[in-house]
Amino acid sequence: MLETVLTLGSSSSPIRILYINPNSTTAFTSETRAFLSDHPRESTLIHLYTAPSSAPPSIDGTLDGILSTQVILQDLAVTPQVENARDKNPVEDDRHLRDGSKEMMGEKLKGYSAIVVGCFSSHPLIPALKEMLGMGKDTPRVVGILEASIMFALQLGSTFGIATTGPQWEPLFDEAVRSIGISPTRYTGTKGTGFNAINLHGEGPSSALLEASTYLVEKGARVIVLGCAGMAPMRADLEAKIMQHAGFPVPVVDGVQAAIDLAIGYARMGLGPTFH
Repeated sequence: MLETVLTLGSSSSPIRILYINPNSTTAFTSETRAFLSDHPRESTLIHLYTAPSSAPPSIDGTLDGILSTQVILQDLAVTPQVENARDKNPVEDDRHLRDGSKEMMGEKLKGYSAIVVGCFSSHPLIPALKEMLGMGKDTPRVVGILEASIMFALQLGSTFGIATTGPQWEPLFDEAVRSIGISPTRYTGTKGTGFNAINLHGEGPSSALLEASTYLVEKGARVIVLGCAGMAPMRADLEAKIMQHAGFPVPVVDGVQAAIDLAIGYARMGLGPTFH
């Protein structure tokens, strides 16, 4: 298990979740920990990891996802000696990567019940971790918050829409929903707010998120999915405001809690991943 992480819960807990923030902004990780501490999970230990400083500060598209994946995989695969020297001589990282990087990564992630990749996207770290960790009952399950959110949304209403940050995500999420195999009749689309994950605080982003959500409800969405991990603390307030505008309840799903609870469910059922 990893050592340089934020911790939430007891070390004696039988279920152990690694939550990966794939960007380098440590404030995001701290905010996620604070948010989750207000929604404790029984018998669950959560480690929260932040990508190294060389990763993008915010994941704002496909390229950022690729860059952050490379940085994180290298960070998880290097030897302890290189880890300790990373800030002193980062250029040497690649030269000291062990040939058995899969084995090194497997050893570092040993003991986790599941791994949650905390970026609402088809983040390439998800399939990369699945490939490197392999399969089997004792292998950590890898969960992405996009798929987890949609799985919850489909159980809550006949249709859902995604309210997200930048408009560049709109076609990317359209494709992500198609790739999962969701019927077009259940997906009303994605609406961006014009903000990125770094500047989600304040009245401006809150108003824009309500506007995007209301637009999706008017298009027929009966569940709203928050299309950014940083939006999780905004869920309850948004749900109440949508109710005021729409005149009927519209559930709002945040991917952070959805992915954590899905990961816990897999662990409790003893389900392991398979690629067959």
